[in-house]
Amino acid sequence: MEHKGTVQIETGRLLLRKFRPDDLPFMYYNCWSDPDVWKFTRYKPMRCVEDVVNNAGMFTKEWFDAYQRPNRYCWAIELKSIRKPIGRMFGMHPDDKEESVELAYELGKAWWN
Repeated sequence: MEHKGTVQIETGRLLLRKFRPDDLPFMYYNCWSDPDVWKFTRYKPMRCVEDVVNNAGMFTKEWFDAYQRPNRYCWAIELKSIRKPIGRMFGMHPDDKEESVELAYELGKAWWN
C-alpha cells in the first residue's frame, strides 16, 4: 500500500485538513467536551482543554510531528461557513499487508442530523 498521509480534501461544505495548534479550544468546545460525542465509545468526555494534551496526548509537539509520517491520517473537519473545526476524522491501524486503514470520526453534536 502506498501511503499518502493527511492530504487536504475539500468538498462544497467541508475542508478536511491537518490540525493547527489554534484548533484546540474549538475542538474542545465544539466536540470533545460533550458526553454524547463519547456515549458509544470506551472514552470519557474531556473535562477541560488541558485534558486533551495531558490525558489524551493530543496537540503536543510529538502529536503534530507525527504528520511527517506518510501513514499518519488525522484530519480536522472544518465547516467552511464558520472556518472552524467541528470534528475529527482519523485512520487507525494502517495495515500494509491487508492494504487497509480503519477510519473513525468524532463530530460535534450541533452538527448531527
